Amino acid sequence: MNAITSSDLVLALDFGGTKLAAAVVELESGQMASPVIRLATPAEQGAQSSLQAMIAAGNEALAGINDPSQVKAVGISFGGPVSGDRRTVLCSNHVSQWDNFPLADTVAEAFKRPAVMENDANAAALGHWWYGDRHQAQDYLYVQVSTGVGAGIVLGGELYRGGALAGEFGHTIIDPQGPKCSCGRYGCLESLCSGWAIARDGREILQKDPAGNPILAGQCGGNVRQVSAQMVFEACRQGEEASAKVVERALFSLGIALVNSISLLDPQKVALGGGITRSSDMLERYLYPVLKKWIQPFFEDRYQLDISTLEGQETLLGAALLARDL
Repeated sequence: MNAITSSDLVLALDFGGTKLAAAVVELESGQMASPVIRLATPAEQGAQSSLQAMIAAGNEALAGINDPSQVKAVGISFGGPVSGDRRTVLCSNHVSQWDNFPLADTVAEAFKRPAVMENDANAAALGHWWYGDRHQAQDYLYVQVSTGVGAGIVLGGELYRGGALAGEFGHTIIDPQGPKCSCGRYGCLESLCSGWAIARDGREILQKDPAGNPILAGQCGGNVRQVSAQMVFEACRQGEEASAKVVERALFSLGIALVNSISLLDPQKVALGGGITRSSDMLERYLYPVLKKWIQPFFEDRYQLDISTLEGQETLLGAALLARDL
């Protein structure tokens, strides 16, 4: 086929640990040419269920434009490490049966179009940078905090992949004595500040003292298993002390990891995305003071912190942009 151009349409698919999304994207403008189809990831049913749900979502997105034949390729974002040639999923820490799965070729066959794939944080970094910051920053760090935690790095205006796996920010170890991570190790950043980690800590405080945490108990209807990170943030917001300590630890851990990364990379801009961005008041209260206290003084004025306003669409945008490499 001819090379993908900026005027083309691309089907973008985002495989997340808790959510799936699909849309047709116009590369030049970054506009969604179709409705964005979103659905919950059937995580407990394994990879094949997620794949079939995503194929249905992709077909629904294609049906949402006048002429699906204009869609030239498929770009895939996947929530986990992928191979260096961007054809194969290496594993997922949140959904079973993805190990060594040839996702790009499987999707290409399903949609009868060429397909390319990238780790979700890399895709999100590419989308956020290209459509927002590429004229202001050539050295750029994007950090995504949602179900998992990841990062994408742009150096000299190019997405940096290292040998293949650069950006596994969530699996940098912050506290070797900390909780067990989804990867099997202990004290990774993801085990301390991801959505599932904050929900886990919320469940623990509620199990220990239901009466002492009435706001959190009320939000989950007394069902500890229903506690979510959003509920813990809200209980903190309403003044519940134990929930505030959970949020404080999570954002302290994130802050220290950011300080370390800024010292290592010296980026012109750091952008935060994912579910964490819906709690800007909590970032003001607990994250920004950590950055101010722990950053080395000569780095303090060398970077700008940006909070994504794309509401999750940066990952779909980045997935679409991958098609430029086809």
